[in-house]
Amino acid sequence: MIKRNLLITLISCGIFIAFGTPTTLAVTFLADNELSSDEEILDDAYIAGGVITINNNIDGDLFVVGGQTTINGNINGDLVVAGGQITINGDVIDDARIGGGSIFVNGNIGDDLIATGGQLNVSSDSLIGGSLILGNRFSNILGTINEDIKGGGGRIILGGSVYGDVDVTVQDTIALTEKAKINGNFIYNGLRKAEFHEDQVEGFIEYNKIVKKQTDIGGNIKDFFYKAYFILKFIGYLSMVIIAFVLTMLFPKTLIKTADIAKSNPWRSMGLGLVIALSTIASVIVLGVTLIGLPLAGILLAVFLVTIYLAKIYAGIFIGRLLINPKKMTKGKLFGIGALGIFIIEIVSLVPLVGGLIAILTVFIGFGALWTYKKSLYKELNLQKI
Repeated sequence: MIKRNLLITLISCGIFIAFGTPTTLAVTFLADNELSSDEEILDDAYIAGGVITINNNIDGDLFVVGGQTTINGNINGDLVVAGGQITINGDVIDDARIGGGSIFVNGNIGDDLIATGGQLNVSSDSLIGGSLILGNRFSNILGTINEDIKGGGGRIILGGSVYGDVDVTVQDTIALTEKAKINGNFIYNGLRKAEFHEDQVEGFIEYNKIVKKQTDIGGNIKDFFYKAYFILKFIGYLSMVIIAFVLTMLFPKTLIKTADIAKSNPWRSMGLGLVIALSTIASVIVLGVTLIGLPLAGILLAVFLVTIYLAKIYAGIFIGRLLINPKKMTKGKLFGIGALGIFIIEIVSLVPLVGGLIAILTVFIGFGALWTYKKSLYKELNLQKI
């Protein structure tokens, strides 16, 4: 649950989920509203849910989408997690890519940490083996950073050692506590200068003042709706990825077959999807004008809307397979391809007019391909008298 007035970057989190998907052959899938994982997992793991607690070690990469996530075990690979409140108490051997409302890092990260969202807290006992790349409303960094700190956000408090450079842009400023030490250069852009002793920085210091613009009420209202729109898009993308996750576990064959149909006959699938959609809408209108047919019109409209929503996932698989088509398809690869394809459709839909039209037509391709597959499956079952 996102509680803060904040634009959580759709692109960042989309890249986390889509491009972070592994290509290993053995993966573990877990999904539930409240989920506690206690047994050690000897391969990559995909976990989705409302309240998630991971107490076991993961001998591979871990991918999590959840409302409230607590990771107490160690990750012997990469960590990719998106959600509301995220707490990492264990160690991550490789990279960690996190997007969330509140992020608490109490363990060690072997390589880079990429964090975007509302609030980031890195404890004084934590060690980041690589660079810290951030984009948060507020960042409280008390641990040790072996390389650089880059990015920015609203306000940053630095209270640990940085062995590389600090190069950030903040809306307010960056503050250095007495324990802070920068062994490289310190370059920062902000509304006001940071308070620190110059001997806390080994390299050169560069400050660039940001000039605050005058308050524009109309602009603020526009900015509010702009941010709200992107937050809703982000939530919608996460919801669709979770549904794609479930479909991948339950109906991988249907996803693959539908994508194959769309790939072999994209124009035919799009035309069929468009005709069926228009016919369904016309039927709903005709039934809706009569009192007797009104309930049936409601049911037909509900089924149509759900099918169109699911068609976007099938279209995502189709788009993803145009870019990535492995020789041996696994559930892990299929989920990653679908997440990537859905992400591309969402990004294209942001382009005014043309982008939205292309995204809609792409969904019609998935809709028509799904209808074709279901029709062929029905014929096959009918021939077998099932």
